[in-house]
Amino acid sequence: MTVQLFAGEWHAEVRPEIGGVLSALRFNGVDVLRPMPADATDPLQSASFALVPYCNRIADGTFRWCEQMIEMPRNFPPEQHSLHGLGWQVPWEVARADSFRCTLVHRHSGSDASWPWAYRAEQRIRLGAQGCKVTLDVTNFADTPMPTGLGFHPYFRRNPETRLRFASEGMMVVDAGLIPTGERVPSKTLADWGAGTALPEVLVDHCFVHWAGKVRIEDALGTITLSARGAPNLHVYSPTDDSALCCEPVTHTPDAPNQSPGEMIVLPPGCTASVEMEISAMAA
Repeated sequence: MTVQLFAGEWHAEVRPEIGGVLSALRFNGVDVLRPMPADATDPLQSASFALVPYCNRIADGTFRWCEQMIEMPRNFPPEQHSLHGLGWQVPWEVARADSFRCTLVHRHSGSDASWPWAYRAEQRIRLGAQGCKVTLDVTNFADTPMPTGLGFHPYFRRNPETRLRFASEGMMVVDAGLIPTGERVPSKTLADWGAGTALPEVLVDHCFVHWAGKVRIEDALGTITLSARGAPNLHVYSPTDDSALCCEPVTHTPDAPNQSPGEMIVLPPGCTASVEMEISAMAA
């Protein structure tokens, strides 16, 4: 099932049964996000997906919370870590859909030890004259507070002319397994992002802390702007094979439950946390 959304010059496609993903986002007929192949079933081939109830990597899929050891599946073999949360690998329900917006829902029962908190996640995807807005909420239905992380994983179009601009207070150094070492270095260590730069020829899979909340992506086709609220960090993924460009607004840094548990949202029973992402574009 594909949900089609239209508003002015904007067109989006949503595939609820494949991780509740955006499978396309176009402005004036031009791809803003990398389109998902029509026959693909892997969320990692999508245009964007939600990160819930945690973001990015958790080392070895384990962490201790309130004296309880949580052991999660290694959900991206052969990688040894847990990755991107739970929502991207399960179907979402369509709670509402019309011509320009839709609401998707994902429920987790909390009945297994790998994530022993029940929750309800909701995505609201809306097109308007200015672009695409996605709001992600999660409500704790467990009897105890839940450690929570939220974010988005959009794949932007990429070509040889692509330039990326954003500001942040620092970059987290990672080890060979892409887990933070605890060291933070200046944001421009890999590239001068603040001035606007071509993508470097080295792997970028790093988290930039306390970013300014806005990214500009420029190429021969025009300018794309990503802005976010409620997500104090930006994870950037730019592989050396030029196959992807991800700018991911996230509430916590990788492996935060182990290294920086204070970054996790401690969500009391019955309470809701939320993040929001907006994507706009201008033609060249």
